[in-house]
Amino acid sequence: MSVVHPPDIVEDDLGPAGWRIFHELADLRGRHPRKQVLALLRYALYQAIAGEDVELTRSQLESLFANELTAA
Repeated sequence: MSVVHPPDIVEDDLGPAGWRIFHELADLRGRHPRKQVLALLRYALYQAIAGEDVELTRSQLESLFANELTAA
């Protein structure tokens, strides 16, 4: 029996425009969208732990997509 893994994020989470851009950025970087989700979650967690705002500026978002993820 195979295990079914639900997606990390779905279109309803981002809306149609956000979903399209999310996938375009992943494709542009040659990455699977799942890795983009991990980068965003890590950033938000680190910011929240530090007591900082978790809202991303456009430059911060682009920087996240440009950075390589290290193995977890």
